[in-house]
This record gives sequence, C-alpha cells and structure tokens, in this order.
Amino acid sequence: MRHVLPLGLALALLAGCSISRSSSSPFEWSSDSSASSSASSGSSSRDRAEEYRNDVRDYTAAYVQSGGQFDAFPRGLSNIASKHGVSNWESDNNTYVGVGQGLRKAGVSPEGLSVWKANLAGGDSSKAAALQKGYDSYK
Repeated sequence: MRHVLPLGLALALLAGCSISRSSSSPFEWSSDSSASSSASSGSSSRDRAEEYRNDVRDYTAAYVQSGGQFDAFPRGLSNIASKHGVSNWESDNNTYVGVGQGLRKAGVSPEGLSVWKANLAGGDSSKAAALQKGYDSYK
C-alpha cells in the first residue's frame, strides 16, 4: 500500500521543516533553518505571520490525520511558535486561525471543530472565533 503525504506537509518537509515522533510528544516540529532565517531575513511582519499560520496549519492537519492525543498538541504549537519568534502562542490570534485552517485541511467536521473549540479555546470567545475564521477561510 502506497502512502501519499498531503501537499502542505510535503512542502514543509522540502523546505527543511519536519514532524517527527519523540518520546515526550507524538509530534515535534523542527526546522533546520527555514523558519529562523525567514524571521531574520527582513521579510515583513505580515509575511512572518502568514508563514507562522501556514506552519501551524500544516502541523495541525498532520497531527489530526495521525490520530495524536490532544493533550500533546499544545507542545507542538509551542515549538512552532518558538521557531517563529512568537513568545506567547496562547494569546496570538494567528495560532487559532492556523489551527482552524489545519482542522479544515484534515477534513474535521463542523462537530469536530466544536470539540476543538471547547478544548483549545477554553471558553474564550475570541479564540473560538479565530478557530472558526481559519476553518471557514481554508478552501
């Protein structure tokens, strides 16, 4: 049986990013140099925010498709945020938009999105709205 990687994940791997299993977390997001060099290369803050959202989107989609445990998911988000110079992913709207996009990319149903909103947004309506925005915007 042949396995095919989703396009976004394949592109992330080609760009020097990888998702790998570790003993502490089902997924670790690592980047050789692509995220750190793009943050320092003079790209605009808008471009950096989009790169961050895209990495969050691709990580989320891969994580959901792998069947990973939700409680380990935030550790991967923290790692991605760190690579992009985001000091507090929990308060960054781009995190939630990217997660919403990743959920849609992974084929999560609207009912499944509601579960993610409850678990990740923790009752914060602005975070839930950002998740919904990302989910709705990804085509």
